[in-house]
Amino acid sequence: MMVANIRLSYTEIERVSGLLDTAVDVTLLPRMKEAKQQVDDLLAGALVLEKTTPALSQQYEKFNTGLTQAADAVKGFAKQFRAIKAAVQNMDSDMAGKINSNG
Repeated sequence: MMVANIRLSYTEIERVSGLLDTAVDVTLLPRMKEAKQQVDDLLAGALVLEKTTPALSQQYEKFNTGLTQAADAVKGFAKQFRAIKAAVQNMDSDMAGKINSNG
């Protein structure tokens, strides 16, 4: 028996893409924003050292930027999955149209 070289479940692609978007928008970004605010508050009042605090603040800012970029990349995967689905749907429709016009 020959194994299929192509298999897509449009429903599953949408489900996983939606899960990724939701994970970023509902969980990751809000929690990251909350954590950043907590760190900012800590460094503004409860952990203040002349040289260490600015260094910590700068490093946390870089860290937070990296996390934000990673979260954007997660959403990028969802976008790529949807683009593949759309491209295959269009290709399938085009091929069927060409086949039907020849028959």
